[in-house]
Amino acid sequence: MINQQRLLDTFLALVQIDSESYQEGNFHAEMVSRLKKLGCSVFVDKAGKKMGSTAPGNIVASLKGSVPGKPFILSAHMDTVSPGKAIKPCVKKDRVTSDGTTILGADDKAGIAIILEILHVLKEQKMPHPGVEVVLTLCEEMGMHGAKNLDYSKIKGKDGLILDNESIEDLLVRGPGKYNFNVKIEGVSAHAGVCPEKGISALDVLTKAMSLMKHGRVDAETVCNFGVISGGRITNAVLSELSLQGEVRSLNAKKLEKQLKHMKDCFAKAAKAFTKKVDGKIIKPKITIDAPKSYAAQNLPKSCPGVKLALAAARKHGVALKAIACGGGCDANVMFEKGLLLPNIGVGVEKCHSTEEYLILKDFYKAADIVLDTLLSYHG
Repeated sequence: MINQQRLLDTFLALVQIDSESYQEGNFHAEMVSRLKKLGCSVFVDKAGKKMGSTAPGNIVASLKGSVPGKPFILSAHMDTVSPGKAIKPCVKKDRVTSDGTTILGADDKAGIAIILEILHVLKEQKMPHPGVEVVLTLCEEMGMHGAKNLDYSKIKGKDGLILDNESIEDLLVRGPGKYNFNVKIEGVSAHAGVCPEKGISALDVLTKAMSLMKHGRVDAETVCNFGVISGGRITNAVLSELSLQGEVRSLNAKKLEKQLKHMKDCFAKAAKAFTKKVDGKIIKPKITIDAPKSYAAQNLPKSCPGVKLALAAARKHGVALKAIACGGGCDANVMFEKGLLLPNIGVGVEKCHSTEEYLILKDFYKAADIVLDTLLSYHG
């Protein structure tokens, strides 16, 4: 039912339209045009302006169904990472690559190409099908900002698929929640050669906090990492200020909150440990913590329609699809918090976010077949 040559041609055309994060304007216009030509009504929200994108907003496109029930959601993101300008796709025997100077952009234009092909098939073959809601987001690669600012009031469906995973054998149904964790430690300066004991080193405070803290691989579901540290200008003064940036993730919402509290407690204990009296006055370090929630954990039951139907469709096409957890976040996490049940299915891409990225054609075509059969099996 899928027209493989048309699917490939669509993909090749899409990746040649630049759409690095915040620069999705031209690609967005192309999507609106194509979706309308395929019979969809198209709504664009106002998220783009909030984020500083050249595109006006996220796209929610609706295709009426020929059978009763709620629509089935197909979602992907419009932006790519860099270097993603002037992509030149190269079709080889079994795959598509870039020319090696840029990414390919299959993340996530392979997913979008599949969605467009499915709409073509439904239009041409006039087969009974549920309504379809196409949700295309901005700035996913920069922290799912499009999904976070999406106008969810325009979405009528609940079940569906996100087409933004690599292997066609992996269906992502669990993803971690994440907090960013930013710390500023203000110690007390003193001359390092004359009276270091009169100061409080921010580095000593940090070292103490980290010695108390569980970090790295905390348990099977939870990780904690600090990746950026800055502070200090001269060597002859006690380090008086230090900034640290990190994150904590967990597949388990309760463990995520527990680890966050533990981290805060470790810094509080470190501050207390370095509080002391100097020249008759109490001095102590000041610690400021900013820990905004980046996204919530996703945990889809295997009984939900998107999971159950995708697994069945994959078996039909000889693919040993597995429902698994992953360590990263995507639009699915944000949408899950809004009540949408969207497992993330693979589209046949490998080595994403690198100039070595490539699309495996047989897997790409098979992914399209699986998504189409999943959609046709849905009765909302």
